[in-house]
Amino acid sequence: MTARIVALGLLLAAQTGFAQSSGDGTEMSAAERSALMQALARGKQMKGSRDSYQHLPQVAAVVRATSSESPRQAVARSGEGGAQIIETKGRLVLYRSARQNRASAAGAGGTLVLPIVVNLRTGTLGVLTGALIVKPKSMADAATIARAHGLEVAKAYPQLKTVFYRSQAGGDIADASAALQADPRVESAYAEIIENVRVPM
Repeated sequence: MTARIVALGLLLAAQTGFAQSSGDGTEMSAAERSALMQALARGKQMKGSRDSYQHLPQVAAVVRATSSESPRQAVARSGEGGAQIIETKGRLVLYRSARQNRASAAGAGGTLVLPIVVNLRTGTLGVLTGALIVKPKSMADAATIARAHGLEVAKAYPQLKTVFYRSQAGGDIADASAALQADPRVESAYAEIIENVRVPM
């Protein structure tokens, strides 16, 4: 779990643009991306902190191991070497998968593969990290809520009245998010979604 948190922390510090060119000719054109988005299967819907999202079962993301690893090499580590790369977000490489993936973070050949959602308002692709951000009505219920939903407490911030939960391996993030939102002990809950990675100043 620590390696997962470190990897996600690196994502937030990485330089990027919305659709940063990978430099090896793998980036899709706007027309190709638009056609692909129309053709992709749509999965479960979920609420984010501000917008609504829909899971894209045919799209996944992998984190580049180093800044020198190419997007193609990163995708190859996931076992899908010939996959179509859609875009990069810092060290995240989003690609069209040959498999139908669940809305869960999973390992493939020792590589963490993350699910993708689309923002229904903006059309921006987002990466589900596997974390759920929850404001319980009472922080005393944080551990009980985790047990009830098969989650683990990754980090609690009592001063913010916020808990970061992590779904179990193979756990469906969309289902967990919906269950937390319906829990009467919860004020608000949503899945952590990385849509844009800011360039450090």
